[in-house]
Amino acid sequence: MEKKTGCGINQPLEPPRSVSLFEIAKTFLHIGLVSYSLAALGEAKKSLVDKKNWMTDEEYLNGLALSQLLPGAPAVNLNTYIGYFLRGFPGAIVASISFVIPCFVAMVVLAHLYLNYNNVPLVSSLFKGVGALVVGLVFNTIIDLWKKGVNTPQLTLLAVGGFVMVYFLKVNIITLLLVAGVVSLGVTFLTIKFSSWKAVMNKKFWIAKKSSQREVSAIRFEFSKRKYFGMLIMLAVLLVTNFAVNYSNPIFRNLGNTLFGIGGLTFGSGYAMLPFIQDAMVNQYHFVTETEFGVALALSLLTPGPVTVISAFIGYKVAGVFGAALAMANMYLPSFAIVNIISDLYNRAGKVGKVKMVISGIVAAFFGTLWAVVFKLTGSSLVDLPTWGLALAAFGVQRFTKIDTLWIIIAGALISLVVF
Repeated sequence: MEKKTGCGINQPLEPPRSVSLFEIAKTFLHIGLVSYSLAALGEAKKSLVDKKNWMTDEEYLNGLALSQLLPGAPAVNLNTYIGYFLRGFPGAIVASISFVIPCFVAMVVLAHLYLNYNNVPLVSSLFKGVGALVVGLVFNTIIDLWKKGVNTPQLTLLAVGGFVMVYFLKVNIITLLLVAGVVSLGVTFLTIKFSSWKAVMNKKFWIAKKSSQREVSAIRFEFSKRKYFGMLIMLAVLLVTNFAVNYSNPIFRNLGNTLFGIGGLTFGSGYAMLPFIQDAMVNQYHFVTETEFGVALALSLLTPGPVTVISAFIGYKVAGVFGAALAMANMYLPSFAIVNIISDLYNRAGKVGKVKMVISGIVAAFFGTLWAVVFKLTGSSLVDLPTWGLALAAFGVQRFTKIDTLWIIIAGALISLVVF
């Protein structure tokens, strides 16, 4: 492959290389450390597509679509998929664990402080400030994703439809995905059959700036039947070991198996799981009180990572650090297994032109729902001039400078302690 220099002379492009597990671990630790709410989607794209060229925009958006179609927390699903995309099953394990380590450690520390001292110092001030920061970061994430995935009239219609269904009609995520899939299939048919439709509806609003110079940026995991069956065996061992621990005593069984079922059967987002977690952990098994669950929810929004890190708080109260690890493992293990099982089939299907068009439509509808989320976040988090100022500052710094998100969050947290 060649590229043109400023003088118009073609030079060979640097050949693709494999990605080491150490590189994956280091990268996903950083992503997990700076990922709050939906901003996790933007951090993954910024690190893996824009900076490292490990994936192209199209490959990333395909993974984003799959993460929404599966049960569990979409951010964890996405990072598991990317790890598998890069290095197969070992890459998926390293990426998933590295991504959740920062939020797990933060939640265990905060849970220890609260449960032992019945107080989390300055948590209300931090919560108010970080909530405002998240709005700014999420808004910047949506703009970036929108420019990549919604740049034709056809995709814009699907995105607007997704927004209307979630914000005004209050449909659940399963209904949204079904409708988006059917409509996307229909407009794909119209694009193929009618050239006049294609000419109007596929006209580009803008050409997004290329963030990767390659057709495929990194050497992805090469599929083989031997490797696939090896992965299935390792998954089976992992699941058997998990259930063996769950059934080792009644408390682990109730805690682990319940969270495993919620993680494997709840679609939409971590927020969709919260009512089921609350009912089981508070009302059914009485592992935490209503007050403690409310505190755990506040802390899960204060820490990086998905809101389902609330499971670590509950597990810590039940059985210490081991209980926290057991709870989080069962929360994410079902979707982790599904991603590893279907990723190769999904990648193969994604290479077919018609399937790619349908996937792009589903992604566009999902991007429309993100605006509904940011509107709700704005209403609940931006309640006065200081919070609006923090949100706008976070957006501006991330949008127009090269300052790492970690420093934005640290600075915002310190400002929160002073202002609030």
